[in-house]
Amino acid sequence: MKLWRVDFLFYSIFLLLLCNTIPSFAQTKVPYTLSIKELDSITQYYRLSKADSLSIPDRLHYVNSFLEGISLSRHNSLIYNGLMQKTMLLGRIKNYDSAIKYSHQLYNLAKQNNDTIYIKHALFKLGRYHKNNNQLVDAFDYYNQGFKISRIGKDSAKAGKNLLQMANIQASLGDYLGSKTTAIDGVKYIEKTSNIKNIAGLYHIISVANREQKNYTEALKYNEKAFKLDTNSSRIQILKNTKANILANQGDYINAILLLKSLVSDSIVQKNKSKYARVLGNLGYILWLKNKNNKKSEALLLEALYLCNEIKDIKGLIGNNIYLTKYYLEKDKIKALNHAESAYHNAKKLHSLTSILEALGFIFELREATNVEAKEFKEIYNKIKEINQNNREIYAVTRYENDKLTTENLILKAETAKKEQQQIIYLFSTLLLLLGGGLVFYLFRQRHKREKIREVYNAETRISKKLHDELANDIYHVMVQIQNNQNNHDVLDKLETIYNSTRDISREHNSFRTGQEYTTELSGMLSSYSTNNTKIIIKGIDEINWQSITPEKKIIVHRTLQELMVNMKKHSQAELVAIAFKKNSKNIMITYADTGVGVSKKEIIYSNGLRNTENRIKTIGGSFIFDSEKGKGFKARIYFPN
Repeated sequence: MKLWRVDFLFYSIFLLLLCNTIPSFAQTKVPYTLSIKELDSITQYYRLSKADSLSIPDRLHYVNSFLEGISLSRHNSLIYNGLMQKTMLLGRIKNYDSAIKYSHQLYNLAKQNNDTIYIKHALFKLGRYHKNNNQLVDAFDYYNQGFKISRIGKDSAKAGKNLLQMANIQASLGDYLGSKTTAIDGVKYIEKTSNIKNIAGLYHIISVANREQKNYTEALKYNEKAFKLDTNSSRIQILKNTKANILANQGDYINAILLLKSLVSDSIVQKNKSKYARVLGNLGYILWLKNKNNKKSEALLLEALYLCNEIKDIKGLIGNNIYLTKYYLEKDKIKALNHAESAYHNAKKLHSLTSILEALGFIFELREATNVEAKEFKEIYNKIKEINQNNREIYAVTRYENDKLTTENLILKAETAKKEQQQIIYLFSTLLLLLGGGLVFYLFRQRHKREKIREVYNAETRISKKLHDELANDIYHVMVQIQNNQNNHDVLDKLETIYNSTRDISREHNSFRTGQEYTTELSGMLSSYSTNNTKIIIKGIDEINWQSITPEKKIIVHRTLQELMVNMKKHSQAELVAIAFKKNSKNIMITYADTGVGVSKKEIIYSNGLRNTENRIKTIGGSFIFDSEKGKGFKARIYFPN
């Protein structure tokens, strides 16, 4: 009886749509108008395409029949329904290329009819299917377009939903700063709506971004906010899992383990093998973090890996192989390398750029011959950097347009309601801005002068020493050669050497910025030493909060690394150079390693450059440790308080 009432309602709606549109068809000279009987026959296909009891191929067959029949009448509202259903079914069977194709058809039809509602539907589908197809740049762009249209149409719920997806894409690419910014903007749009699911999703992504940035207090705060809102049991389990990881990051292993054990015993989690494997893996890893000799850790990690293999959960395989790599890193190098390589191959299958980089990082540490992997690491690192920069630029333009539109509306209202008051506020604000700007400019100029004086002094001291110790001696030697009428070719070669030394001194003492651009400056300086014969790999530089470090420390870090790079260029003949940056609660550690010819410890002791480098680091309370042997490359570790 209930089913009859649903069918009768559906049938009545279609009859009403038909009756309302017949006159318009006559006016627009549509070549063929369906009768009520024909329309009922065609819509029967649509009803069958929505029957969950049928297989997806059968449902696709029926929706194709529906679209073929309804296209004769060019009844746009029904064609929209058919295309929405078809793209959904294609997405269910992971045929994303076809889902994208028919989503474009939906978009073009909606665009042709200037139908904003279905334009937004089509753009969201294009974002979803490109994302599922690992076409993240295109996905981000479509979600951004959907956000812009939703914002203009004041559809806050849809705007926030698009921003949630954009933030997820940024997080998956390791751009946690950009992800957090986008998610916070999303909250502003929908925090006062009833869209609890998406608000909780935005809080969750803010929590994840804070965790990755090591802001654990903020991470727990937003995790709790999401937990209070969301009532869906499946999503609550995800939030609990995230909370356990945050607690473990804080060193609160006991509460993290208790939380994961409660999830392991949860019957809902146990029914979902993918989620169960994830929880088991996290539990095994955190037990190991708490006690490196815990015998249960290995068994739990291997069980999680087995479950992921059984259900072909590629993402789960990557995560558990990384955990096992860390577990075996100090115990069994061969096993650790095997798991790192498994993580790498699965990440390649999933086209997960960040996971590929993480796996390659361990392969570098565990395998000696890594020239091919090093090249790939650099290519993927640059690709992720380019994608993240592109995404930030796309959304930056949208944010600017949004801010501009909001500001213009506010100004218009203010001028209409309180014109005179607005003029007074404007004059006062302008005066205050000029005074404040003048003061800031003056202080900045004075500070800049002091820094320039210090920098010029240091540079002049070093240049004068270098001119005395190297160039003056070389020039004197050339003078002697000329006086003794020696071979002109030798003289020319010596002059060329002096010229190159002069250029090296110039580059070595270039000034640089220590503000927000410091990361770019430092990365650019290190990368500038890359040639066809020497590959430079830089890892972890973006994870350091350089803004919290004083300018003096930044100058010393820059000069120290520059000294190492100059030595490498002049003496090492290295094919590969790796510089890694890490931070803990007290110190920042910079590790330098190259595959060059190396030097003996005696040569290091009497090296003026390295002794100067060591003295520099000591002035900021740090230490400089180096290790090298002839034929075995050069390694150095730099520590200083953060």
